[in-house]
Amino acid sequence: MSFSSFKISFFLLLVCFSFSCSKGTQGNSSIVSNFIDTIAKPNTVNKLDTVTVMAYNVLYYGDYCQGTPASLDNYFKTIIGFAKPDLLSCEKVYTFLATPGSNGNLADEIVNNVLNTSLPDQYAYATPSNKTGAKNMQILFYNKRKFTYVKTETIVGNVTDFNMYQLYYNDTNLVVTHDTTFLYVLVNHTQSGSPSTIRDQQVTLEMTTLRNKFFGFPNLINMGDFNTSASVEIGYQSVINPADSSTMMYDPPYYPDKLLQYPGYWDASPQTVASFLTTSTRSSASIPNTCGTDGGAKGWYDHIFISPWLVKGTNYITYIPGSYKTIGNDGNRIGVDINANFPVTNISTPAPVLDALWQFSNKYPVMLKLLVKANRNGVSPVDPVERN
Repeated sequence: MSFSSFKISFFLLLVCFSFSCSKGTQGNSSIVSNFIDTIAKPNTVNKLDTVTVMAYNVLYYGDYCQGTPASLDNYFKTIIGFAKPDLLSCEKVYTFLATPGSNGNLADEIVNNVLNTSLPDQYAYATPSNKTGAKNMQILFYNKRKFTYVKTETIVGNVTDFNMYQLYYNDTNLVVTHDTTFLYVLVNHTQSGSPSTIRDQQVTLEMTTLRNKFFGFPNLINMGDFNTSASVEIGYQSVINPADSSTMMYDPPYYPDKLLQYPGYWDASPQTVASFLTTSTRSSASIPNTCGTDGGAKGWYDHIFISPWLVKGTNYITYIPGSYKTIGNDGNRIGVDINANFPVTNISTPAPVLDALWQFSNKYPVMLKLLVKANRNGVSPVDPVERN
């Protein structure tokens, strides 16, 4: 067992022990102290579940630069079979008509020929949009055994659509408690390149809209390809450094994991965040094809931000410490291919998965895990009201 796996297993054991005891008031340093534990209702069961969250820039999947979708699907299936995400955001999907069943619907293609062939009859997708008429779209896929989709809302339309998806967890006790645990997921793909002016505007407007919408953030994830080169960018700062701490969002390697310290100059000093870099899986500009960026790992563009409720476990869902990672990055990929045998052999992920990641996209996917506790008493904090 790896050390990170041991930490996660120890955390789950700690949570199970904590939930079996009466709960007192503790400070913010406690991950599990904010769950509402009172007398359980009859005919409810005690249950813990793990939810895997994954964000992945799929390099214009569907534009035929790398080949047909069908020719890429086997690589994607290998990746999904390994990661087994319960929530998957795909950024930079080539534009398509989003009507279910329509010819060329790439969300249908991924569900039918990738996700549900890897893990049968498990996935569906939230309704995507392309109100901006962009050349790429973002899609959220979800494990329908664990979540029910409620709605899509376009928070910002600026170059691309920035959509927020509302889902709720399929709690086994819901029929008794009638107390729904909601989760909001916002998916991003910002403008790349320098200067950062456009993406700063995109993310700042997104966060301003969210803060006008919610008085304090609920269970909320904000993930995708932010194209950030440093933590000092205005857009990134708008996520992590608001005036109101209840609407702060956290980048897990910085907090709560405390593996890194701000400021972070990721493009200028990639060696300081080597295991979190997400661009590029490929060192060559022509192998395996001429699509996407090259140069090996050199930038950290993809992130999964989480709200204070998810850090503290306020409302039945909590981030599992140490679970955030860049899939396939062993910390030795600067300037080399993901599947290169130098400077050392990459053993972070099985070799067939590394090859699939290299073939499928120039981006590494990022992931984290959430712990969900079944609600047994019908008592939970009221979700912040959506004001508009």
